[in-house]
Amino acid sequence: SSLSSYSDPAPAQIDLRGTHDLIYSAAPGGSSGALGPLVGKVSQTFLDDVRFINRVELFGGIVKIELYAERKVLDETRIRVKFKETVFTVFGNEVKRGDVKGSGVWNYKFSGMVDVDGEKMLLRVMETPSTFVIVQRD
Repeated sequence: SSLSSYSDPAPAQIDLRGTHDLIYSAAPGGSSGALGPLVGKVSQTFLDDVRFINRVELFGGIVKIELYAERKVLDETRIRVKFKETVFTVFGNEVKRGDVKGSGVWNYKFSGMVDVDGEKMLLRVMETPSTFVIVQRD
């Protein structure tokens, strides 16, 4: 793709830490934060080189749905993601936890540092196959 010429040469292999925010998704449903008529804030929090959490927060974080997952780098542009469990919390109290089955290969189209109005941030564009644009602000 045209973005790849501007990307880090091995975007799937970059070190990911901290919390990253979803700024665009072409996916329907929960992956994009849409839960019925509600749309929540979506983020990814990286716990270590393998484990991360996809999180949807509703009502300013009063309701949280967390999808625990593991990732494995396949090559320079692809990672395999395996989903492990979902945890629902309301007012910080766990109300439900359950195992999740599912996996997929995420293809990086772009990853790199960008400057937006003087603010440096890591920008990632992936196809899962839906397009996701995720940013980590320094």
